[in-house]
Amino acid sequence: SLYVKVTLFRWMNAVIVTWLITPFLVTLGESSIDLISTINATMLSEMLLAPFLRYFDIMTLLDRHYFAPRAKTEAQMLSCFKGGWYNLAERFTDLTKVLLLCIFYSPFYPFIYFLGAATLFLQYWMDKFLLLRSWKRAPTVGADTPRFSRRYFSTAAIVIGVIGAGYAYARSPFTFLCSCREGDCDGLTDSTTFTNVSLLNSTVLESVETPAEGYYYCDQKYLGFPPIPSTQDYSLQWMTPSQEDLTRTFGWFCVAVVAIYGVYALFSPTIKLTLSLVTGVYEPEGIDQRKDFSSGVGIECFGYIPSLEVDGFHFPLLACNIDDVDVGLIKWKDPNHIKEDAHRQYDEHNMIFDVSRERRNAVFSAVKHFPPSWSSKTE
Repeated sequence: SLYVKVTLFRWMNAVIVTWLITPFLVTLGESSIDLISTINATMLSEMLLAPFLRYFDIMTLLDRHYFAPRAKTEAQMLSCFKGGWYNLAERFTDLTKVLLLCIFYSPFYPFIYFLGAATLFLQYWMDKFLLLRSWKRAPTVGADTPRFSRRYFSTAAIVIGVIGAGYAYARSPFTFLCSCREGDCDGLTDSTTFTNVSLLNSTVLESVETPAEGYYYCDQKYLGFPPIPSTQDYSLQWMTPSQEDLTRTFGWFCVAVVAIYGVYALFSPTIKLTLSLVTGVYEPEGIDQRKDFSSGVGIECFGYIPSLEVDGFHFPLLACNIDDVDVGLIKWKDPNHIKEDAHRQYDEHNMIFDVSRERRNAVFSAVKHFPPSWSSKTE
């Protein structure tokens, strides 16, 4: 749910709102407030500013370089080196946002694909560095988030970008002007000179000469779906013959893309769910490595041990009795509490000792480990 909310919020702010608030007549302009300049500034901020701010995390730098040297105890000092917080779902939103920006605005600014590639390259290496060197460990979430992002939102970004590109080609040249054709604008095709012309920005031009070809106002902004030439009003047709051919092809391509996305993202899961009621649909992933879980305990295989992350403690607080659990299943070990009985070195971090023996069964659930007989260690 967090991924969905953050993704929709960032898509609206970075792509949709920018497109809605930009005046139609300045879509292809060169000033700083025009759409192309705004897109360029947005991509540069995603490429440079966003990774820079993640690297120079103010609170993490203060903890490590100011509060840690002034800590009164070792525990306070160690708490300053936990690292910054991150969320995997939040990081995937940047990927889909850059993807949508590139495809949606590519008709106006083709160079955006190079900026997008550079942005993803820098964000990847910055996130990798922070993940291995700076950020604290996040809970294991598996592959569900990237699979969900790839199936629904990455494909949705492509679909929305294709539709936006179709309307961009159809609305070109973004002038609200239709060229006079033969017999359409009698009396408007003569060249005329105007003097002392005042523009909307208070600029006064001494003279303006209109071209011999006349134009009249036509609304290029509102088109139906799909964006094809037939959606123009009969008397308000601004597309050139070549533009009509391109728009017709691209418009029906948009319809095909939407249909494919609907089948892939919506109908396919429904069909699979229906089939699962009457037949088996499970398909194993990967290959059998001929390696048992119990043979890798403590090395590459760990179990789910109920625990609680609490600020101020360097290690998680266990929330179960681990006497019947192989301590190798626990991912961490406190080097300050080494005892002959490996189970007893975790007593300082186990919350069951804060509750009387009579109440433990009512507060904590039983957690046990049943290893195969061949994996038992022999003296």
